Amino acid sequence: MLEATNKQEAIISILDVVKENPVWLNKISDSLLILVRSIELEHKKFLLEKSVDEQVIDLFVKIKEEYYNFKDNTQWNY
Repeated sequence: MLEATNKQEAIISILDVVKENPVWLNKISDSLLILVRSIELEHKKFLLEKSVDEQVIDLFVKIKEEYYNFKDNTQWNY
């Protein structure tokens, strides 16, 4: 999970996570994420760039929260 401080970095991080397709990503039901996961690779970045800044940042925050929840749960289950 890449860190981000602006929309462009958030887009890069989101695309990286979608490319890796981890299991914990299935817990996120954001409509923008569903769209990004279902379209062709060349259109994903375009869709995110044309989306409202707040939508992209909110999606990044949701993904990041789920990522850290997953890390916490797996760390303490050993």
